[in-house]
Order: sequence, then C-alpha cells, then structure tokens
Amino acid sequence: MGMHDTLSVPKPASMAAVLLSATIASCAYVGSVSVPATPATGPHLAALDADACRALLHDDASAASLQQAVASCTEYLRKVPADHSFAVLDQHVAANDLLGMLIALADTAPNAADWSRAVCGRFRVYQAVLPQPLLVTGYYEPELAASRKRTERFRYPLYRTPDDLVDVDLGQFCAECGQRVAKGRVQSGKLVPYYSRAEIDAGALEGRGYEIAWLDDPVEAFFLHVQGSALLRFQDGVHMEISYSSSNGLPYTSLGSVLVAQGKVPRDMVSLQVLKDYLRAHPDEQRQLMAANQRYIFFRAVAAGPVGSLGVPLTGGRSIAADPKQYPPGALLFIRIASLDQPSAASRQPAVSRFALNQDAGAAISGPSRVDVFWGTGAAAEAIAGDMRNPGELYVVLPK
Repeated sequence: MGMHDTLSVPKPASMAAVLLSATIASCAYVGSVSVPATPATGPHLAALDADACRALLHDDASAASLQQAVASCTEYLRKVPADHSFAVLDQHVAANDLLGMLIALADTAPNAADWSRAVCGRFRVYQAVLPQPLLVTGYYEPELAASRKRTERFRYPLYRTPDDLVDVDLGQFCAECGQRVAKGRVQSGKLVPYYSRAEIDAGALEGRGYEIAWLDDPVEAFFLHVQGSALLRFQDGVHMEISYSSSNGLPYTSLGSVLVAQGKVPRDMVSLQVLKDYLRAHPDEQRQLMAANQRYIFFRAVAAGPVGSLGVPLTGGRSIAADPKQYPPGALLFIRIASLDQPSAASRQPAVSRFALNQDAGAAISGPSRVDVFWGTGAAAEAIAGDMRNPGELYVVLPK
C-alpha cells in the first residue's frame, strides 16, 4: 500500500451473559506469550488486570465491522507458518496463537460488548508503554474519475508494476541483511536504482503499455500514491478497485515535512487538505515539490478492495496500519484516540474507543509510536482522515 503521509473522528444480564460465560469456559484454546526475564526500559507491554480491562474496553463501533475485520485477519494468519514468531514490542507471540485467539473470539462473541467481556475474561490485554506519545493519523480510499485511454482531460497515468523492476532478496547475499529487499533494474549487466518519481513523471515509462488508467488531476494522482488504493470511476459507469502492487524502492519523503522545512506551511497546520490546497494554489511548484518524494507507487486491479499489505480487504474504522516490526500483522488491538483538544486518550470519553486489527503498513508508519487508521472510501472518509493527527493509546490483546 502507500505511504499514509498525512494526517475529527466519528463515532458511531441475564441468559445471554450465562451463555457467553459457558461458551468462553468451554473454549479449549490456550496460547502463550514469551516474556522478557528483565524489566523493559524501552517500548514495552504492561499487562492490565481484569478490572482495568473491563473499565477500558468499551467499543464504539458496529459488531459487523469487527467480525469482518477479524475474518480478514483469520484468512491471513491461516497462511502464516504456525510456528512463526512475531515481535510485540519487548515480547513475542506465535502466529498460531494469534490465529487460535481470533477463532475462539469469533466463535464466542456475537457483538462488540461480548467481545470486551470475552477478551477480559479469556485473554490478556497489554498497554503499549511508549517513550513518545502515540500519534494517530488517518487514511482513506479516494473515489476518482478515470479513463482507460489518455485524452486531453485525462493526462496523468497510473502504472502497473513494470516488467523491468527487479526485487533482490539481500538475505541471499549477506547474513546481516535479514529479510531486506532491494529494488532496481538491470542496466549493462548491473543492478541500478529504479527510476525516480521525477524520471517517471518526465516520461521514463511512457509507451511501454504499463498504464492501467489515466486521471484528470495531478494532485489527486500524487496523493493516491500516499493513500495506496482507489475506487476508479470510468465514464461508462464501470468501477475498478486498484490497490498497491509495488514501489520503485526509493526513499519516501513527506510533502508536509518539505513544506514545513521551507517555511511555507506551519507545522501545526499540516493536513491533507492544506497540502492539496497548497499544490493547487502553486501549480508552478507542483513538479519540484512532488519530485522531493522519490518513491513511486505501482498499482494493480483487485476484485474486492481496498486491499492492505496483508493481501486481504481493509475494513473502514477497524483496519489500522502499524509497523510490523513492532506489532504483529493480523493482531487484535484496542485503540483509544483523543480529540485534538484533549491532552491524551486517557480521558473517560476519548473521541474513538474500539477494537482494531493490524492489517496494513506504510513507509511513513515506522516505530512503535505511529498508527494510521483506515476510515473507508470516498469523501466522508477523506473528511475524517484528512485532518487526523491526534494523540492516542494502543493496547494489544494476546493469549495468557
């Protein structure tokens, strides 16, 4: 998917309790989490007791969206080797334990309130204790007018992954490289960096048949590379979902950071709409500013979307992007997001309080203190995501 550069937020006792308790008690799933022998001094997990868990886990979104997101993560985790170990800040958890936990919860909890009770009673909730406050931004899937052919109006191409783009598994060449992958192209028998954004915008890929569609707005085309997916609307009424396929592998630079460094936009004013407005108000600066972000995204058509980095559909308001080196892909999380006038998400009434699934990643989402929430498709989702740059708290649900 894309970078998720820019930065509010919506809302939305008896026999049932006895049946839920009985079902949870009958659940045979038991997992395990490896805990470090010495107390952590860096980013680490701190377990909540049962009372704190029940007081905290109030979900403000629909049960249907939660079940949909869980089903997608279950699909992903079934494909991961059972003994694969994921890092969770200072701890580790096996993929099979995450899968077993999601299956158990999906089978026992018919609504969001039941999920909260089931999680607190059957599993362990940990707060992510971070050296820097959690920064929560938002992203969305734009709905854009498009053409299958270049016309006078539609002049800005969206490319599929080029045939000459080469992925190199560096782990095959040096043990220290781990799972790092380099991207490039072969020129005169040597691997060289792939074309930059400036080179591609200047025509490096023209005439090769890589175009999958054309847009009529260079600003929307640029930010599509940030959001990572789109719903394209052709003039004959046909729609096509496109999603991230690959990138040129060059460094990512945030447009917001460039404008702040140049003194053109105050840091506290950066938002998606402000960045779009600046580019449209300064067309003579567009090419240079866009070229500052050398990374270029290639797309693919998908049957159902938008699709995140796990290869499964995202769910608006439930799917998040987080650093996979810090939080396990497919993990069940709980997020509390403060409104901008609140100093932290510790308020009794945060703007958002809900379960979320770690289903995506992005070049700008790095380290334990960054989370990007996917808000859905279209203008309403853009309005929510575009201005979001809020403090928050993150909790991780793991087996006992």
